Amino acid sequence: MTIQLPADLENSLIAKVHSGLFPSLDAAMTKAARLLLEQIEQAPPAKPKQNATPARQRLTLVELHQEMLASGLISQLPNSAEDIDDDDPDDQPAAIDGEPLSETIIRERR
Repeated sequence: MTIQLPADLENSLIAKVHSGLFPSLDAAMTKAARLLLEQIEQAPPAKPKQNATPARQRLTLVELHQEMLASGLISQLPNSAEDIDDDDPDDQPAAIDGEPLSETIIRERR
């Protein structure tokens, strides 16, 4: 299976892997999928929106964040002002044994 994530989510997951929270991107995505399925199973059936069309509606990133906040998947909205830390001297790349992570990601997406 190939999954395409928005760049900001992909970067956040990679950062969590580099921080040691997850051993791999696969582990992070597995955890995310399990949490989502648990949430869906526990939630009452959703009522269809009055203006909903039969075709799948696409949400903007802001709408997605609002829905995730309302459903409890996130505890606060992301603050993009806090994401800018390019000048942090302690922000060094993590050393990973084996093939570069970018090569692994590209290979697994094929």
